[in-house]
Amino acid sequence: MDIKAEIERLRALIAYHNERYYNLDAPEIGDYEYDQLYARLKELEAANPQYITADSPTRKVGGAASSSFAPYKHLAPMYSLDNTYNAEEIRQWYERASSSLKRTDFEMVVETKIDGVSCSLTYEDGVLTKAATRGDGKIGEDVTANIKEIKDIPHKLLCPIKGIVEIRGEIFIKKSDLIKMNERQQEEGLVPFANARNAAAGSIRQKNSAVTASRPLSFYAHSYGWGDMGVESFTGFIDKCRACGIPVSPVRKVFTDIEDVIKFYEDFGRTLHNLEYDADGLVIKVNSFALQKELGETAKSPRWAEAFKYPAEQCQTKVKKVNFSVGRTGVVTPVAELEPVKCGGVIISSATLHNFDEIARLGIKIGDIVAVERAGEVIPKVVKVINSCAQAELIKEPISCPVCGGVLEREEGEVAIRCINPNCPAQIKARVQHFAGRDAMDIDGLGEAAVEQLVNNGSIKKLSDIYNLTLFDIMALNAYGDKKADNLLNAIESSKKRPLGKFIYALGIRHIGAKTAQLLAEEFGSVDNLASAEESDLEKISEIGAVVAGSVHSFFASQEVKAELERFKLCGVSPISAPRRKDGGALSGKTFVFTGELRTMSRAQAEALAKENGAKTSGSVSSKTYAVVAGEAAGGKLKKAQELGIKIMTEEEFLALIKYRSEDLFG
Repeated sequence: MDIKAEIERLRALIAYHNERYYNLDAPEIGDYEYDQLYARLKELEAANPQYITADSPTRKVGGAASSSFAPYKHLAPMYSLDNTYNAEEIRQWYERASSSLKRTDFEMVVETKIDGVSCSLTYEDGVLTKAATRGDGKIGEDVTANIKEIKDIPHKLLCPIKGIVEIRGEIFIKKSDLIKMNERQQEEGLVPFANARNAAAGSIRQKNSAVTASRPLSFYAHSYGWGDMGVESFTGFIDKCRACGIPVSPVRKVFTDIEDVIKFYEDFGRTLHNLEYDADGLVIKVNSFALQKELGETAKSPRWAEAFKYPAEQCQTKVKKVNFSVGRTGVVTPVAELEPVKCGGVIISSATLHNFDEIARLGIKIGDIVAVERAGEVIPKVVKVINSCAQAELIKEPISCPVCGGVLEREEGEVAIRCINPNCPAQIKARVQHFAGRDAMDIDGLGEAAVEQLVNNGSIKKLSDIYNLTLFDIMALNAYGDKKADNLLNAIESSKKRPLGKFIYALGIRHIGAKTAQLLAEEFGSVDNLASAEESDLEKISEIGAVVAGSVHSFFASQEVKAELERFKLCGVSPISAPRRKDGGALSGKTFVFTGELRTMSRAQAEALAKENGAKTSGSVSSKTYAVVAGEAAGGKLKKAQELGIKIMTEEEFLALIKYRSEDLFG
């Protein structure tokens, strides 16, 4: 083997996968496969140091910062962790640390290694002023405006800390939230997120921070980056974070014996899949900051910490056939039916194939032996074809709806094919379940099994039929006695007075999530006002673009929708209208953005005050913005306003504009 050529091949391959993982958020291989490539390169370089170069992936951290965001130089390098998958290498790490420290009684803290996106938070005198991605460890991306939209992250610390401190952690999306996000992606004909990490990474790199705000992002602090927090150990740092209102991982253990660490790793691996978030291993850290300093770092990684990862659990099985499911917007999704196999602690008998572009990319056929992976994945996925026999059958794209036989179409720019028959039973079932869901009309008792029967027997053919159900209809369902039937009827009756935003969301308008539905409710005040709005009226709303405006206008222009709205009225469905934004107020027609820490009121109070006076508010600055009201420690939004030449106002100027004094408002 030509060692030098193999090293160069591995470097090129790793650089390619780094770009896919860190910058494009579209990895092609799993962590385990990547780590094996990296370990092989590291082994070859160690044995052949004459071929080591400064730009080798073993000497660099992560990927380069994206040019889409302003660069940010970290106050101290953000190192990546060395990792291993076996106990013997963990023992070797411990022996190296013990030898350097000349002691064996030091404490080690073990936490879960969350599979998310690293982020640093900079606080100045307790106020969040900067947030950045890791980038190459020295230069990251300034994503302050987006990070400030994450509810977990406090804009002001609860406990006083003077000076500048940098706190590092992981941004992630919980498994249950990823399922909901992917359901929405598929319903809209969009490519589902491959995993929670991709979804989180894409969410914090949005140019429009309103999109970030709509994503269910979470954060846990895991590292002390810079500054003086008055603590001497990692456990002290965690306690300080808690006191300051910064969330931390609930999984944490302190050990002094490496064998106890290994035993914990083995035991914890059996319950890994029970976590509410994706984790691919544990992180072991020397607890004392003084000892951490003594151990130091390599060019890439700290010597006082090591990631102890779990191998991705893969299994092989056969693709028996491919079925097609139809969602509420008509999107047809191929689902592989597999020979049942145990993987990741559960029996897997099916896996989504997402769309036909993905089938073509993987080259999957019916009859193939495939590798299925369930490591930190909410939904099992087919990762590659292991063996394709001569008799394997091509997966053909259906030419008609597999449920109703209706016409299928693929819109330009979409990967999904869609059944365009609005009376397709599968679509009706999915629409009814969405309508009755907790975030929509919240009809307790109208679950999947009940909906299946009510649509199949013809009791529900359209959404408004829900409000014509009788006790007889419900008693005819399996497992519905008198009390359960009464409870469902009462829930249906109660839903008639749900808030307008929930009703708009329940209608299932394409591209309209719960947050946008609430925005439309506040803007228009009633269903009739919204239904009569022109596209131009909708596009005037700063948070709504041409695609969403077109979708809303087309929906309400439909004669069937108009008839359905009349049927809802006849059934007594009268959603509670939202307080409509005033017309003719002091700020009528103007869009305001509030940023930084306001002195006399919270940002929410300021936005409410603006709306009371006829204004619109937005979470991001654009050419539609009338003015940015900047408080203390204003960051990215203020900078963007300056770049666009948008008017910038102080809190006092804003109050003077509407002729209010802060003491009149808040005592």
